[in-house]
Amino acid sequence: MAAAAGVIAIAPWCDVSAGHLAHPPRPVPSAAQLVWQRDELALFLHFGVNTFSDREWGDGKEDPASFAPSALDAGQWARAARQAGARAMILTAKHHDGFCLWPSRTTGHSVAHSPWRGGAGDVVREFVDACRANGLRAGLYCSPWDRNAAVYGDSPRYNDFYCEQLTELLTRYGPIHEVWFDGATPAERGDVFRCRARCPLDRQ
Repeated sequence: MAAAAGVIAIAPWCDVSAGHLAHPPRPVPSAAQLVWQRDELALFLHFGVNTFSDREWGDGKEDPASFAPSALDAGQWARAARQAGARAMILTAKHHDGFCLWPSRTTGHSVAHSPWRGGAGDVVREFVDACRANGLRAGLYCSPWDRNAAVYGDSPRYNDFYCEQLTELLTRYGPIHEVWFDGATPAERGDVFRCRARCPLDRQ
């Protein structure tokens, strides 16, 4: 609405005859969105192979053997989150370096090739179990950019690769409350993602 030189411009949804200004209908959240909004506070865990290289972004050339936490306790993460008032936690299951915190069939760049838990560890499993034991909703972040995958940049092949990773994350661990992606990607070697039709994102 604007006013100038004694002229009032009235927006088309104004109901002047009724003696009040009507408002356009407001969007209403879905049931799932309402649950998410009511969580209010969530804890995001950015933990991975670069925790041990002191780098924020890895380049995909990390030695999986460098992933060697000596006292990983996902239960402690969950208890701390709960005590802080969080209702959900999100784990970075894979960042841009491509290192998977679960034993993925798609790559050797994962915990399965690390000395942690004798190569039989699964951070995602321990995280999800800790969330449920402490009444928290579990969420996962899986980077679309993968600096380790040789097929990254070949969109059809990488789509299959990435969809397989998402399928593993969304079918092995029971219900996942939310999934996070971001748009970080190199301009010279990007991928066009066509995952929706083939991945179980809407089936959980």
